[in-house]
Amino acid sequence: MLPCKKGLILLCCAVLIFCGCATNTQDKKHPMETYYQVLYDTEPHENEILQPGSKEERAAIERFVALYTSYTEDNIRSNVRDLYAPHAYYRDSFTDLQGIEDIEAYLIEGTHMMHDLTFDLQDVAVHEGDYYFRWITKFSLKRKKGEIIHFPGMSHVRFNKEGRIVFHQDFWDAGIIYERMPVVGFFIRWLKRRR
Repeated sequence: MLPCKKGLILLCCAVLIFCGCATNTQDKKHPMETYYQVLYDTEPHENEILQPGSKEERAAIERFVALYTSYTEDNIRSNVRDLYAPHAYYRDSFTDLQGIEDIEAYLIEGTHMMHDLTFDLQDVAVHEGDYYFRWITKFSLKRKKGEIIHFPGMSHVRFNKEGRIVFHQDFWDAGIIYERMPVVGFFIRWLKRRR
C-alpha cells in the first residue's frame, strides 16, 4: 500500500473517532432505544387497526403512494399532514425523527439535494396492522445530474385507526449515497476494490 493511502486512511479514522468522541451522549437516548419504544407503543391492536380491505385502508395506502411517487416539495407540503399523524415517528438510514414538523422538513430537504427523484412502488404486503411497501427509487444528486442512482428499499409502516402513519421505518442501503461523498466515498470505494 502506498504511504499516501495509509496516511489518508489514518486521517479519515482520526476524524471519525474525534467526531464520535466529541458527541455529548449523556443527554441523548440511543436511537435504537427510541425505535424499540415507538415500535412497542405503536403495536397494532385489533380494535385500533384499519380493517383489511376497507375503504379507509385503501385510502391510507393511496395517500402513501401519492406522496412518495410524486416526490416534490409542493406535493410534500400539500399532502404530508394528511398522511402522517402529528406525533408520528420516522426513521431511515440517516435520521430518527418524531413529529410531523421534523418529518416534513426532512422530506423537503431531500428534494433540495436530489434531482428527478422517483419511487416505483413494487408491491404492498400487510400483516396484522403492519404494512410493508417494497419500492425501487431512481434519482440523481443535484451536483451530479448525469449519474442516475437506483436502489431497492422497503418501508415498514403502521397506520392509526384514522389512516395516518404513526410509525415509518425505511430500509435501504445508505452506502450507495455515502460512496458518492468526497472523503468517506473515497474510503468506501477503496474498501470495495480490495474485495
